[in-house]
Amino acid sequence: MNDDCVHDPVNRVCYVFEARGEDLVVHVRIDPGGALPPHLHPVMEERWSVVEGEVRFRVNGHERVLRAADGDVVVRPGVVHGLSSAGDGEARLRCLVTPAMRLQEFLEESAAAAREGMFTARGLPRGLRGARWSARFLKRYRSETVFVSPPPLFQTLLIALLAREGKEPR
Repeated sequence: MNDDCVHDPVNRVCYVFEARGEDLVVHVRIDPGGALPPHLHPVMEERWSVVEGEVRFRVNGHERVLRAADGDVVVRPGVVHGLSSAGDGEARLRCLVTPAMRLQEFLEESAAAAREGMFTARGLPRGLRGARWSARFLKRYRSETVFVSPPPLFQTLLIALLAREGKEPR
């Protein structure tokens, strides 16, 4: 990709954004071993295409490996999906998001937190500071992106207990 790439070292992905009116094209590079965890978007639709490499898509409980020749994967609002690198080399994808809402901000904030060490290598919050950041983040974006793990009840409790505004613990 280019120098504008937003790198997430925990998920081992890199994003470049291209605004198209109310929509957004996200160019994604996934390093070997990289993945986007299972999640859903209540309102947004995503249209994924593999540009290079191999990617394992999980959509609504079904999994398959895709290459560029396999065409697009459309993920409708409310459908749980995730993806991971399936080959030995990096994979490149393109995702058209309709409407974009605040997806770019969501991905930029998440990547910045990963670079700041807020998460373990498994994507879990690191300490109280990481847990408080995660709770605020989940609360801020819950109308747009919902993670499947931790379970929704735990996320609700996490938000209620830790997402209060105030001084960030150091």
